[in-house]
Amino acid sequence: METPSWLNKANIKISLDARPILATGEHPLERVIQETAGLLPGEVFEIITPFPPMPMIEKLKALGFENHTETDETGLFHTYFRR
Repeated sequence: METPSWLNKANIKISLDARPILATGEHPLERVIQETAGLLPGEVFEIITPFPPMPMIEKLKALGFENHTETDETGLFHTYFRR
């Protein structure tokens, strides 16, 4: 998938590596909702996960966020949300 024009990595305000949260058996959705609530228009939130976070993507889409997911060379998923 092509990187959307709105994704300027210089605009990443918050980056969250969810692997430690997931390792405890918890789900980062509530934290992501809290963190993204303070984003200004154009600001980007990044979450790093070992799998595509589909329920989170659907929830944030319902809250009005755009999203894009990329996979890096190690197989990690970087999902970006923009208000």
